Amino acid sequence: MAQALNEKQADLLRFLTRQADPVPTDDLDGRIIRALKLRECIVERNGHVTVTEEGRAALEDKPQRRRRGRRPNVEKTAGHARAQAIRRAIAALERALPSEAEVAVGNIFAYADDVVDGFRKYARKLETRGKE
Repeated sequence: MAQALNEKQADLLRFLTRQADPVPTDDLDGRIIRALKLRECIVERNGHVTVTEEGRAALEDKPQRRRRGRRPNVEKTAGHARAQAIRRAIAALERALPSEAEVAVGNIFAYADDVVDGFRKYARKLETRGKE
């Protein structure tokens, strides 16, 4: 794969891989779908998308991050550490929870995929908090 996936592309691709049936494109972000089709991670047929083997492989590939010579800002480090801890917990949850499972969040039930996506958005928010 020539280009790494960004967070939103990886999130959608992860969601699509957990689905048993092809997913209609009506409810999906067209920009992300186009980017994934260009990378040959998904195939669109009759208004539905399915993940290809290249797409599954793209999720398994972890690109190496480049190190820079400067010291990180202390404020950003705390947010990044929390975000990394959340991402490790997300990975454990994805391995433990079956697809389409429901979990109790407070006094309501929610799909596990939605709960995991919420945690993922929160981790992204923590990482970008210092950049604004």
